[in-house]
Amino acid sequence: MENDNVMNYSFSDPIELNLSYMAFISGGGLFIPTEKNFALNDKILLDLQLPRQTDVLHINGKVVWITPRNALHHVVSGVGIQFIGPQATTIKTKIESFLDKKNEIGGYTYGISEKGTLQGF
Repeated sequence: MENDNVMNYSFSDPIELNLSYMAFISGGGLFIPTEKNFALNDKILLDLQLPRQTDVLHINGKVVWITPRNALHHVVSGVGIQFIGPQATTIKTKIESFLDKKNEIGGYTYGISEKGTLQGF
């Protein structure tokens, strides 16, 4: 895999993880804020650190969603990554175990609405 398609990301808190989780993506997925340019179906290796964790998850994924810079409504630019490969189900289960259920936001929000503007909070 090309170095350009390796990303590192660390979630700062559980609410950010909730905002980024894309449950509607088959097999699970995450929205990762980035200024890098990607195309749909690009393969990505994502090194991910979950909130309050020191270990890093190595996730094979592909780009299934793109929110470009200068998108309408000042949304966060980045890519939606679908989990792929033999570890996809394990990764999905692990990430779902870290979602903050008491701060349910009603589904994916990052990249669709302005960062920090949550209804009901």
